[in-house]
Amino acid sequence: MPESFLGDGLIFEELLPLAFSPGPLIEGLALARMNADNHQLLGAEASLDDVRVHEALKDESPALVHELQRLEFKLNILLRLTAEMAVRNNSLPPPQRCRLSSRGLEWFGETAPAVGITGVLSAYINPALPQPFWVSCTVIADGTADGGRVARLKFEGLSDTAVDLLEKLIFRHHRRLVAGARLASHQP
Repeated sequence: MPESFLGDGLIFEELLPLAFSPGPLIEGLALARMNADNHQLLGAEASLDDVRVHEALKDESPALVHELQRLEFKLNILLRLTAEMAVRNNSLPPPQRCRLSSRGLEWFGETAPAVGITGVLSAYINPALPQPFWVSCTVIADGTADGGRVARLKFEGLSDTAVDLLEKLIFRHHRRLVAGARLASHQP
């Protein structure tokens, strides 16, 4: 399988809870609704990492900035606790090894869907947010990698905004990996 399937950009490789529901490709109003949900989810996911003081607050008193950061920290804790409760009440699909780009996903393992099937992929991209990233897709290829099966799912109908936010998520994930590797290399 050629490497160009996921594109030339960065790749998000992780163990994520994944599920696939076979069916026709999503179109029309349902597709617009799915893209709006993905936009909201990806925006929320980005806001979890956004803990820096915004440019708008640079002229405010340090006490106010500190108080706003403290409130944001408390809201993040509340969000994570709420997500944990939601996960306990709704079981997530099992984590699967995958590689994700804004164009598609490679799903490693025997539970991956078969070639030629269309449907909706649900990927839980952040454990703090128990809402899945939904995308209509077609399973276009499968093969073997690392001694096991891998299926390639091509995304269909993602809005430009969802693609942009997904690319930013992948970049943030890559940045965290690089920072983690640097930190690990500097420790004795």
